[in-house]
Amino acid sequence: MDIVRNNRQSDSGTLARRQAFTLIELLVVISIISVLLSILLPVLSGARRTAKAVSCQAKMKEIGTGVQFYATDNDDWIIGSPAGSGAYIVGSFASGAATQRWDWMGPMAKMMGYPLPEGNGTSETIKRFNEIRGMPLFLCSANDFLATWYAGPNAGTGPMVSYNTSRYMLFEHVASGGDGISTYGNFHEEQLPTGWSPRLTRMGDVSKKVFAADGARYSTTSIKPDYDLTAQAAWGGTFADVAPYSTFSRSWDRAGLSGGSFDARIYAFRHSTSVPPPKAPGNAFKANFIFMDGHSEKLGDLEAANPHMWLPAGSKLTQGSLYPDVRQRYGTGTIEIGS
Repeated sequence: MDIVRNNRQSDSGTLARRQAFTLIELLVVISIISVLLSILLPVLSGARRTAKAVSCQAKMKEIGTGVQFYATDNDDWIIGSPAGSGAYIVGSFASGAATQRWDWMGPMAKMMGYPLPEGNGTSETIKRFNEIRGMPLFLCSANDFLATWYAGPNAGTGPMVSYNTSRYMLFEHVASGGDGISTYGNFHEEQLPTGWSPRLTRMGDVSKKVFAADGARYSTTSIKPDYDLTAQAAWGGTFADVAPYSTFSRSWDRAGLSGGSFDARIYAFRHSTSVPPPKAPGNAFKANFIFMDGHSEKLGDLEAANPHMWLPAGSKLTQGSLYPDVRQRYGTGTIEIGS
């Protein structure tokens, strides 16, 4: 019996020793887990970023439908034009659905039946702006940037306006001069067709013309996003800007392509599967774009700088403010904007 008992005790001790991890074995397990995490975390992060990009595109398609509906009901005009949907704002304060002359989100929300706090006082404008910039339809799921107040009614710090339009498509062309709000007399490098007014049927091929895109107005490599709620804001206000082809852009600033420690493309071009480093080559950063026929695409920052997508057919564009890679890819001299 003693022999059996001793054997059992010996077996029990051996089992206990086998069940215990040595320090080396524990370190090996931890190393394996660390390697697996280093492999899986970027994949999971990329999957989350892809899901947000898909969600953003779905919202953009609804916005594209709104563009079509507005044009059908309003003599073919493009929503967001200061001479169209914002023309009724003539004083110092916005009223109705829009928060300023360039605001296309407020009029679209009202058209789609979303309730908005309307009125022509400062407090009403602030409430309306905060409502629309955080509205699920207009808030890109990848936009986690905040914008601070710059001018006009102070709505505090809140979500950066997610989507911006092309301002030169929304002007009315005049023979000379222009106020930079509703009219423009071809005194920049963008030369609109004579007598241009912002109507879909005059755009050219609407499947090739951008209505809106992931944007970040107003921001640069040195300025964090802010907003201007002045009712009569010029040159796009908070809702519109020139285009990614131009060094004057304050929504799609591509200056980080060539230098600096910070790359402002991260604000608007926020749909890459991972965060590219500063000075990453053209098209490393991605954004979603909604075209005037209602379809959406994800494009790289250089692809998105195609001038033909941002100006009406028959326009002309000279070269002064174009980024060098835009000149190299899309042509030198005067660019004739096609359909």
